[in-house]
Amino acid sequence: MSPRSGAVVATLGCVLFLACGTVDVGQNFQFAEVIYDQNYFYCKVEPMLMQEQCGPGGSSDPPNGCHYNVTPFRLQQHDPVPCTGVVPKSGAIPAEAQNNYQAAEREMSPDPDRAALLNRPTQRAAHPRQIFLVASPQADLIRSWATQFSSQ
Repeated sequence: MSPRSGAVVATLGCVLFLACGTVDVGQNFQFAEVIYDQNYFYCKVEPMLMQEQCGPGGSSDPPNGCHYNVTPFRLQQHDPVPCTGVVPKSGAIPAEAQNNYQAAEREMSPDPDRAALLNRPTQRAAHPRQIFLVASPQADLIRSWATQFSSQ
């Protein structure tokens, strides 16, 4: 076999491998949407975020200078959602709580190590200050929420 014919055979082999090694997913391919447990958010995660002053900021921050006003991850202040365990008591969830859930959900990942909601306040990713430690009950709440989802 000449060097030229060897190159042709190698090229054909690569083309066949690529053609056989891929799957056509079609034009309407969609990833399943991940939907995190809302009850767990309203009864566990959101109260923790508010307790840690993630909305208004801490004593060293400008008034309402954090997630109430400054960043794309916006939180809204509202009366706490009354809960029994991890289930809100009967009654409507305030619109502000629903907006907080949607904002937090965009910062989540089923792999909590990739979730901005965990990485930023622990300063594993860019954030002005550390809110809680990677090995803390607050971080464990977010890790737990990351595992509580459904997909549609």
